[in-house]
Amino acid sequence: MPTPLWRYQEMERSHAHECPRAETDTEGTGVRPNGAQKWWGLLPRFDPDAGNVVAEPPGSGYGYWAGAPSAVFDPGTGLFYCYYRQRWPLGGRRGGVCRIVGSADPDAPAAGWQTVWEATREDFGSNSIERSSLIRDPGSGEWRLYVSSETAQSYDRNPATWRVDLLQAPTIGGLDPRQRRIVMDAAMYGFSHVKDPVVQVIGGEYVALTSAAWRDQHLGPDAEGVIHSRGRGLIAVHRSLDGIDFPTAQVLAEPGPQGWGGINVRPSALIYLAPVWSLLFDEGTTRADSYDEQCMLAISTDCKVWRRLTPSHAPWVRSAHGTGSVRYVDAVLAGERVHYFYEYTRADRAHELRHAAVPLGGP
Repeated sequence: MPTPLWRYQEMERSHAHECPRAETDTEGTGVRPNGAQKWWGLLPRFDPDAGNVVAEPPGSGYGYWAGAPSAVFDPGTGLFYCYYRQRWPLGGRRGGVCRIVGSADPDAPAAGWQTVWEATREDFGSNSIERSSLIRDPGSGEWRLYVSSETAQSYDRNPATWRVDLLQAPTIGGLDPRQRRIVMDAAMYGFSHVKDPVVQVIGGEYVALTSAAWRDQHLGPDAEGVIHSRGRGLIAVHRSLDGIDFPTAQVLAEPGPQGWGGINVRPSALIYLAPVWSLLFDEGTTRADSYDEQCMLAISTDCKVWRRLTPSHAPWVRSAHGTGSVRYVDAVLAGERVHYFYEYTRADRAHELRHAAVPLGGP
């Protein structure tokens, strides 16, 4: 059994030298601590109800979604780009369409975001497309889209399940599903699935957080003959030297009684504000919460030992409507603000894609 990274413990004294130094400022990002008020590495909270709508769902009511965003800011063009997927209810198209939209003004309404790329589930030969991860490669300058989809049929002696494919092109518009390559699938790591990647380049190393699960999702029976759920989804960490070969997986957090609680945990965003790493993640408390998870927060000073700060009954942010679900939160640090892109539950229980920005350095 691999040793997970999420144990509730303080760092040992021997690890103290591994903590990054607090920076007084990082030119061009506005990332800085506020030592005058004794705030260090504090990720500012946003108001989901006050955000602007970036994309509408394809219908009204439960099961219609626009969300699962992955956003970046491109200094070369001065544009914010945001990947998202549109989803229909179960029995319909599910995750049938994915798009990348762009805007110079992230506060613009949906009409101000122009579609620069679009694909369908049929383009990927999949049953459904979900959260994917968009980055600009720092070495080649090419665009990379790590696409999460549920395969429609078995392949390469693997059963149909969730996997991650990679698209590469000099421009976003040139990303071609026909040239996709498989970079992560469940069989590589002994999981039942691997999906919803969050990919970043940290110090030259490509780090991907994914939603994954063990094949056996139960514990027991115990001494009393009771079988307990082990949970449906865990957070795994994958590392790569080139962003193509991800040969390993390591468990960062598990759900259930042996982990962070609930029945599902899924990575949402990884943000560094010196000297603290913040991990936003989604949690489903029960099986019925699988489509209405809540946004939670954990922190670390070394990306090894994580401490969860939000209990299940008190999410980091909430919608004022329906189940209160705000999920798939992504964060972009640009200028003096943190830009959040997130999936938001409306009054009719549909989900829409929103954006909200807050200044750095505040509570």
